[in-house]
Amino acid sequence: MGSAGASPLRVLTDAHDTAAHHARLSLDDAQALLEEVQADLTRLDEFLAWLEPSRDRVHRLERYYAAQGMTDVETVLSEDPEAVTPPVGNEDAAWEAISGRGERMMRLLRLVTAEQTAPLDMTD
Repeated sequence: MGSAGASPLRVLTDAHDTAAHHARLSLDDAQALLEEVQADLTRLDEFLAWLEPSRDRVHRLERYYAAQGMTDVETVLSEDPEAVTPPVGNEDAAWEAISGRGERMMRLLRLVTAEQTAPLDMTD
């Protein structure tokens, strides 16, 4: 506020300048936040464009794991018992990848559910 002995007009002007200064700082902060949220929208669009093919890939791996996978390993090893098969030939590797994705999708579901139901949690 104004210094001792300052005229009432100067004190009022100082208070107005201080309020305007704080309002400008607040607007600047909000503008930066707006720009971050707009950038987040771009990233969400990229994520959504990636998510569907990701789902298709894991479903293909699940089908392979449940059907053809072990047959392929057995066929390779029957011809060459010393053969080295890729990690997908190990049931654990495929299972861990599939279940790991499932766990992450549950985290995403919890996050999205909390986001979409937050207005229901607000009290009047």
